[in-house]
Parts: sequence; C-alpha cells; structure tokens
Amino acid sequence: MLQQPSFSVHHHHITTPTVANADINFSPNALDNDIKNTNSVNTYHDTANNFTFTLTRKNGTAYISPVQTEGLTELKIGVLLPFHQQDNNWTKTITLSGASAVRMAIAEINTKQIIPGAYITLIEQDSFPKDIEGQAAISQAVYSAISLIHEGVVAIIGDISSSWTTLSALMSTTLQIPQCSFSAVATSLSDKSQYGYFFRTIPTDLIYADAALSFIVSQGWPTIGVLYSGDDFGKQLSTDVIMKARAHNIIIKGYQSFYDHGPTSDIQSSIDTLMATGARVIFVAAADDAPMAALIVAAHSGYINNDNVWLTIGIQSDSLQQNVINFNNIISTRADSAEWTSQSSASQSSASQSSASSSVLPNIDPVLYAANTTRKLTHIEYNSTFSGGVFSFESIMSLPGYPPFDQFLQRWSSLDPAMYVRSSFFFFF
Repeated sequence: MLQQPSFSVHHHHITTPTVANADINFSPNALDNDIKNTNSVNTYHDTANNFTFTLTRKNGTAYISPVQTEGLTELKIGVLLPFHQQDNNWTKTITLSGASAVRMAIAEINTKQIIPGAYITLIEQDSFPKDIEGQAAISQAVYSAISLIHEGVVAIIGDISSSWTTLSALMSTTLQIPQCSFSAVATSLSDKSQYGYFFRTIPTDLIYADAALSFIVSQGWPTIGVLYSGDDFGKQLSTDVIMKARAHNIIIKGYQSFYDHGPTSDIQSSIDTLMATGARVIFVAAADDAPMAALIVAAHSGYINNDNVWLTIGIQSDSLQQNVINFNNIISTRADSAEWTSQSSASQSSASQSSASSSVLPNIDPVLYAANTTRKLTHIEYNSTFSGGVFSFESIMSLPGYPPFDQFLQRWSSLDPAMYVRSSFFFFF
C-alpha cells in the first residue's frame, strides 16, 4: 500500500501557455490610427523569423500573407477565435497567446517553404465581434464561421470554448473542412459520426481512463468498481473505462452513479451500494468537487483502508487534508451543540427539497454538506486513513526540461507583442 497521503500519476499533455512578453491589459485607445482603420493594408517584418508579411484588414476580417508569393499556390487557413471576449481572463489569455502561436507557425512554414510550391494566407475572424450574450452571441459565432467558409479556407483553427467550437465544427464537418482546436476539451467532440473532420492538439479528460487502466493493469488487479457522477462527464468517462476495461481483461464488478443532485446528493447511499458489490478497487469517474466529496464520505464510512484502493482525478494532498479538517470541525461542532444539530437538520430538510427541484443550490460545499447531514459524529483520522491506497491522476500543463518544448517556449515568449498580439486583438475595433 502507499506510504503517503496521496500519489499523483501524471499524464502529460501540453496546453497553451501565455506569451511571456505579451501585455494583455491594454486599451484600444493606445493603438495607432492605422490599426483602428476598418480597411487598411500594412507591412510588417518579423525579425525573430525573418518574415515580412502584409496584414490586410477588410470589413471585420484580417488577412496575413507573405510578401513574396510569385509562382506559389495560395492555401487559405482560417482562424476563428473570440478576440473581443473581455469578461474571462483565461479565455482572453488563451485567445491572444494562441493567435500569436498560430502566426509564428505560419511564419515558419512560409519562410522555410515547408509546403513545396505553396504559401499560407492566414484569415482571422472574430467569433465574438460584439459584447452580447444569449442567442445573439450564438448567431454572431455562426456568422463568423460561415464567413471563413465563404473565404474558401482549406482548414480552420479554433474555437476556444467547447460550446462554440461545437457550432463551427458541425459546419466544417458537413463541408469536409478540417478543423483543429487547441483548447476545446468537450468529450462530445470526439464523436466522429458528428465531427468527422474535427481534431485537436489538447486531449480530453477521457485520457484519465487510459492512465487509470494502465496503472490498474500494472498492479495486476483483475476487478474494479466504478463510481461515476451523474453528469455528462461522469457518464462519458465511466462508459469509456468500461469499454477499455474489456480490452485489458479487467472485470467491472460494480457500477454506481453518485452526485446526481450535485452537492446535496446522498453520496453515502451511493458508496454503500457500490461497496456492497464486493468491489475493492474503486475508480471515481468524476471531476471538480465530486471526487473530493466521495473520498471524504468513503473515509468517514471506513471504506478507505488496507483492503481497498481508490483511484481519483485531480485530488491534491494539501486540499484533501484541509477538507478533512473542515469536515472534522463541523462534526465537533455538531457533537458539542444540540441546538446546532437541530438547525443543521432544518438545513438538511431545506437543501433536500432544493435538490429535488430543478435548481441545485450552487454555493453548497458537498464536503461540508456531508458533515452537516451525516448521523455518524466521529472524526476522520487523516494520517492513518490516508496512509495508502489513494491514487490521484492529474495532467501536467508543461514539460520543462524537454528540449523541444523549452526551445519552442523561448521562441514564443520572444515574440513582439505589438506585432503578434495587439494587431490581432484590436483588429476588429
């Protein structure tokens, strides 16, 4: 058994890091007049790649082409990103750094003539050209995708979010145009019957199934149980585990949903049902708060011990220990105060009614809810309970020390933000 509170099995993949020198907190008022123009043509020289190119702005579309194109065939690549999205810093950062990386790649392809007899023109469209929400925003995104298609692009890069990527990917697949996203992680996009021409450079969370099963096989465990959250992610991940388990001759001994009503779910009952099947190696197919709640409830029930193994996603030992402390504090308060226990029972009744309705209380912490509602008022002994048998799988976002990655990151961070970032982001103002 494991001799530490938790163990992280790292499955490596690369996502888009931020361009180090790019200032993303700037205002369009700081731009030169030529950048503000709706229709303009400007010539730039990328010193890092020794690449001279023209940036043409025309009616909400940007065209980036090398200056020397004589005798070469033009290949149009579309870029569909939410350049105007300002409310989410993560989206803004991924959009700007992604756009700069795409331009850097195009510069390398064109200067080194990687495609013999051809050059690439990059055509950028904003999938979020105006700050609006709801159906109007969806219509804008669809219109932007259609605009790229009308330009005659042979491939599309984008979008950022999974939901908007789904819209454009349906259209590109219908027209047999390859589309690649570097950030859309929805597992539904892996359905080749609907998205036959879509691919991506970032893995989905279904990769956890491969990592977990590889580890299970390496340990020689012949049977497992699956505890899955009742949302789309839990269902898809658990289904993937079951299908791949057969290929590894692993028997699924138990299969049980939990967290069906969010943080106010009866997690205890679900875990009791699964453990009654005799499963002793449990894979928790869930994300966000659900795996933590499952581990805490299982530990409080005595199911985390030398006879059982628990495999989870994204659980950090520090966070686990703090949640155990929070759980124990509430147990102590309940044990010391009959009045508080009465109030907790009233809260439990109210929360249970809410969980049965269409809207689940969003601010409830599932671990605290479990502590508030359990009938067993005993503490979890962290050190002895989590001394082994709990394995957490998580992904690593960067590969420092790997020469190709370090070299790429160095080149990327040295880009001129005024050329690669500002001109993209404010092109549509």
